Amino acid sequence: MSDFPKKYNPQSFEWEIYRAWEENDYFKPQESTTGDSYYIPMPPPNVTSVLHVGHSVMLTLEDIMTRYHRMKWDSTLLLPGTDHAGISTQVKVEERLAKNGIDKSKMSRDEFLDECWKWNTEFGGKIQDQFRKMWTSCDWSKEKFTLDDDMNEKVTRAFNLLYDRGLIYQGEYMVNYDPVLKTVISDQEVVHKEETGKLYHVTYFVSWSDAEVVVATTRPETMLGDVAVAVHPKDKRYKKLLKAGKKLILPIVNIEIPLIADEMCDMEFGTWAVKITPAHDANDFEVWKRHDLPLNRVVLGKDGCMTEIAGIFAGQDFLTARENIVALLKSKWNLLKIEDHTAKVGYGERTWAKIETIISKQWFVKIDPIAKKVISGYKKKEYEIIPKRYNKVFEDWIFNLRDWCISRQLQWGHRIPVWYTPEGEVIVAENETEAQRKAGEWVVLTQDEDVLDTWFSSALWPFATLGYTMQEGEQPDLFQQFYPAQVLETWHDIIFFWVIRMLLFWYEFTWETPFKTVYLHGLVKDKVGRKMSKSLWNWVDPIDMIDKYGTDALRMTLSIGNTPGNDLKFDEENVKNNMMFINKLWNASRFVDGSTDMQSFDFEKTQKKLSDNYDDLMLHEKWILSKLVGLTDLVTNSMENYSFSEAGTELYTFTKNRFCDYYIEEFKLAKEVSKYWEDVILYSINVLLRLWHPYIPFVSEELYNKLGFDGHVIVSSWPEMSLEVNTDIEKAHTLFVEVIREVRKLRAENNVMPNKTIKLKIYAKNKNAEILNSCLDLLAGIVKSDETEIIEKKLSDPNLVYSVVKSGVEVYVDTSNAIDIESETERLKEQITDTKLYISILDKKLLNESFTRNAPKDLVHAEMLKKQQAVTKLEKLEDKLSSLK
Repeated sequence: MSDFPKKYNPQSFEWEIYRAWEENDYFKPQESTTGDSYYIPMPPPNVTSVLHVGHSVMLTLEDIMTRYHRMKWDSTLLLPGTDHAGISTQVKVEERLAKNGIDKSKMSRDEFLDECWKWNTEFGGKIQDQFRKMWTSCDWSKEKFTLDDDMNEKVTRAFNLLYDRGLIYQGEYMVNYDPVLKTVISDQEVVHKEETGKLYHVTYFVSWSDAEVVVATTRPETMLGDVAVAVHPKDKRYKKLLKAGKKLILPIVNIEIPLIADEMCDMEFGTWAVKITPAHDANDFEVWKRHDLPLNRVVLGKDGCMTEIAGIFAGQDFLTARENIVALLKSKWNLLKIEDHTAKVGYGERTWAKIETIISKQWFVKIDPIAKKVISGYKKKEYEIIPKRYNKVFEDWIFNLRDWCISRQLQWGHRIPVWYTPEGEVIVAENETEAQRKAGEWVVLTQDEDVLDTWFSSALWPFATLGYTMQEGEQPDLFQQFYPAQVLETWHDIIFFWVIRMLLFWYEFTWETPFKTVYLHGLVKDKVGRKMSKSLWNWVDPIDMIDKYGTDALRMTLSIGNTPGNDLKFDEENVKNNMMFINKLWNASRFVDGSTDMQSFDFEKTQKKLSDNYDDLMLHEKWILSKLVGLTDLVTNSMENYSFSEAGTELYTFTKNRFCDYYIEEFKLAKEVSKYWEDVILYSINVLLRLWHPYIPFVSEELYNKLGFDGHVIVSSWPEMSLEVNTDIEKAHTLFVEVIREVRKLRAENNVMPNKTIKLKIYAKNKNAEILNSCLDLLAGIVKSDETEIIEKKLSDPNLVYSVVKSGVEVYVDTSNAIDIESETERLKEQITDTKLYISILDKKLLNESFTRNAPKDLVHAEMLKKQQAVTKLEKLEDKLSSLK
């Protein structure tokens, strides 16, 4: 026996094993024996991140796939990295500066960026250390950061290529503006909440007429920027005014604005007329473009205050201006009424500041021409989405994309590679030297102050990390070997943020899909299904779980029961139970180690030996080998089809119920009479540890080494079995187990003491008798019978207790020498007394005419059934007591 601790203690070996794997370069792509490569680009966590259970699910699933394909001897690469997280990092750094009393506005750009790099150095290392503790078998030598010099070059080149192709342009459009971050943000970064506010009905008088038009608005402060009022072209109420070309007087501002017809108006809602404020509403902006209306009037400033165009309200914050404008409208008889109104209001997901929609000059990617390529690949099934129900979500996005605003008013990130001459000429170049050459040696250039949206660089992640040059011609070996990725595994809620944008860029630059499969996992919630939040005190730190229960127990919890696209309920009790299961596997392996005396183990030779001598194996040995073959086939197919929960569940069931609870117990009793006991048990545990390795890599490696198997399980081969499933043997063993189960039930029902033996007779004929005869001694040992025989006729001996196993098989047990007569008599008398009392209570209820006449029929029937069952139970108890006497 090797030095094999009695208790499973993951903290004693996990880090040592991980270091050994790294030192032996096992995480680097090995030379493939299959001719296939397998590449997963790890979604880069934000450099501001601290590890959470969402990361843990991602890492678990990606690592399961990676370890499986590594054991198949595909050339395997799980490529790690981190994202600079433009907005998040800048917010964190600004908060730290403010806490230290430093005014960011007084810092130069370079000084602020120095602080950001300090933050990155401090926290980027932390997230990497946590990923290492979370078991990730990624190739750390290829780790990337989105602001690495080579990544920066690729981002800049991508911008230039898209600009040269006419796919990047600068324009004034309606965008979401976060007044706290002082930058534009995407639609997907806006969270809408329902709020109760006010709906103000304002009268717009018709110029040179007694007529009037009533407009309803939730934001009266924006009316100072109105350029028109729109009504539906089919609305008969306004036909005369439209035909006459009448104009309206804009309240307070007292200028004329046109009344226009546009189908965006809803004749069934509100006052049927809509004020058009294109500078501050996305729908109004589209109306403004369609009707070629006058220049926009921007009245809401980026600083949260009214602009100079707002006249007497200039400089007032929006809410103050609203109060003053409403008061002025009242005084001028323009305010008709005020109603309560519920509407959705947009807030920034990071700052929870109320988002303003403004017109701003930004840089955009023209999406439609690129999206057509992605849609074409989708229709040709060049990539698939798992689970398939997310195809609908994907289609809703890809068929309705708008141009992508890629500029952000930040300093941390990829600075937009655009320079301006004093005359305003735009120079797009890969660096300042090239820009200067394009503009002329003596022209003074100023670089654009904005940076690119973080998702712009993330969209390049899968191929930029492989060294793709963003140029035509021969590409690096790494790119040629692993492009495209086999799988992209990520959260279902970033299908737009990341998945679609990667597809857009890959198809544009390479005309190929970036990945063959998109595997989407769900969110991790608490045990009652709530989102995890520190404010709800249901937040789980995965590192705490690892410190308490070990990495492998947490991996099991996050993978078994986790199906594609569905949210996972996390319960610490499950982690604890999984640790107990691993302890069971540990003890089983320790038993194998103590029972065998293996000098060396050769899997192929052992497999051939078992195959050649199959007929000489005992029933339980043939059974465990057949079940093992079936398990291997199922786990392999499940791995190939991304059914990781199904594979894990089957592994768990096999290990606990079949290998530990039955086979090992049978092995103990049959060891002395079996010719090949050592070969079978070593073969079985070897296959089992290899199948388990993707799920529980640390304990499988430790046990593999403790048992003396050659090499490391991480680089062993995935099991390929020459043996076959034997359904006849499995049916025979099922009969064997069913007999054991029924005899054990009879022992328990008759209060047979565990240390006492019984006498057993089994009624069986033909094939059933043949099966049971072949393993009669083993069966007798398991049920503790000192006299066991197969009989051909049924018995009717009142001194025997019996049970029907199945049609044609019955068991008869003589418990006379195995029961404490005195204590069993007392137990039966107590049960008889209790049962009689219960029957009398039921009789009282059933003899009550009021109950039987008024109670529902099913309730009366249920009570009668209870009595019938109680009477049957009483008869059996009395028969037992009589037999004892």
